Amino acid sequence: MANATVVVTSSWIPLLCLVVLSTCTAVSSAMECNGDDRAVLLRVKAQLGDPDLDITGTSISGPVPASYLAGATNLRTLVISDSRLAGPIPTSLAGLPNLRYVDLSGNFLTGAIPPGLVHGSFRFLILSRNRLTGEIPSCYGGDDVDTVDLSHNRLTGDPSPFLFGITRPATKINLSWNKLAFDMTEVRFPHHLRFLDLSHNRITGKVAKSLMDVRLEHFNVSDNELCGEIPAGRFMAAHAKSNSSRVRLDPVLRLISSKWEDNCEWQKG
Repeated sequence: MANATVVVTSSWIPLLCLVVLSTCTAVSSAMECNGDDRAVLLRVKAQLGDPDLDITGTSISGPVPASYLAGATNLRTLVISDSRLAGPIPTSLAGLPNLRYVDLSGNFLTGAIPPGLVHGSFRFLILSRNRLTGEIPSCYGGDDVDTVDLSHNRLTGDPSPFLFGITRPATKINLSWNKLAFDMTEVRFPHHLRFLDLSHNRITGKVAKSLMDVRLEHFNVSDNELCGEIPAGRFMAAHAKSNSSRVRLDPVLRLISSKWEDNCEWQKG
């Protein structure tokens, strides 16, 4: 915890007090908190005035305190990653007009992703490595969203109609290790996309030809139910040079050829 970064405004003092107290033992006084927790509070007092909160790797436990979040109208950045938060993501986050960056990755959050969280000039949504379920809300394909990382959850449904599209500004989309199901054949991907990981889902069809026009630096669609050939042309050709019988796109695409062909035959039938 000594390396945790904390940057908050005065409106976050009640929230931080509650969060720090949640890590204390069940005793009669909050003064029983350990020295590290007291150090966090001292750093909070020293960094007032910036509407950003970053508490990473602090082992904070319990639910995200919704009542305090509702009043943090100036908050722009919320980072509470690699901790022990549990329960649902509070819907009150959707009511924060200036929120642009949310990272709640590496916790034990459950339930559905609340609609309305992505709005206005929202840029970064990172909810990976939780236990979230349900479908991705359609509003998450907003015009200003740059990064969406919802990997390693239990999400279902088809996000392609709203999350993908040639005019979308997204540069990074990671939906790997979920239960998403859709036909990839005709999907149009954002032209500026540089990172795409859809591995370990239930995606069918063929690898979209539209990817030939996308300058991807990371591309992984392994462990799905795709079939057919990998598009070879324009930007995809650079990846295809390293292909072998295992159909590996460098740096990251693994499509085991035997499974790939079996899927093709199954879909033809």
